[in-house]
Amino acid sequence: MSVTGNEMSSHRDSKKKVLKSWGETIMKIHYIQNDPLATLGNIEEWVSSRNHSLSCTKIYENETLPSLDSFEMLIILGGRMGAYEEEKFPWLLAERRFIYEAINKKKWVLGICLGVQMLASALGSKVYPHAHQEIGWWPIELTEKAEQTKLFKGIPKSFAAFEHHGDTFDLPEGALCLATSKGCSNQAFSYGERVIGLQFHPEFTEEVINSVLKITGKQMPSGDFVQDPAFWITQAALLEEAKSILFTILNNMEEAAFRAGA
Repeated sequence: MSVTGNEMSSHRDSKKKVLKSWGETIMKIHYIQNDPLATLGNIEEWVSSRNHSLSCTKIYENETLPSLDSFEMLIILGGRMGAYEEEKFPWLLAERRFIYEAINKKKWVLGICLGVQMLASALGSKVYPHAHQEIGWWPIELTEKAEQTKLFKGIPKSFAAFEHHGDTFDLPEGALCLATSKGCSNQAFSYGERVIGLQFHPEFTEEVINSVLKITGKQMPSGDFVQDPAFWITQAALLEEAKSILFTILNNMEEAAFRAGA
């Protein structure tokens, strides 16, 4: 079969558009901030490096959630409240409903800490106080099912992650458990091909950890899975590895989104 010059030119132009979309096309990312202490951290650096657009709802200030048509990816950050504390934090009801609708609209969704618990709750699972708190740097192990998840491609089978939570959740029906630890069996899950939840904090920078330490360090509980706070901020290598893991997940989501046409 012969190919004309015009067809060759069209093919080259099409290829250029694909390459441009990966590096330059803006992906609209919206994030929900549940707590002034829970910030984007490393996520902000990744978004900036990829030239994506970023918008925010500070839902703890009762800001209005956006139209589902205004973004392609939703990120739900952490917070010091429980996903089940609707009476104390009534905006959790609207947030849960919004997350459910975003999943149904096939948005790309990443939930971290409280965010993963809100994901589980939106998908019909129970969130509740764990038998113990898990705070500090703890070993994480990927499950065999992580190999089935394209969004976890390139993640090491074991690594240390920063944890700061006292709640846990039941795995939603239809979800895959991707990671576990001795302190908490559900450390990460996927739901379908567009939703990822992480119980640990790969977004935490040294600055974020120091902010958390200033506010929560004086009220540190005791327990088998609670580290001395002095250890937290001396782990520069672990912080870099955590950042690399986060960027790998976000890169995988970005690539999958562009392949799917967002």
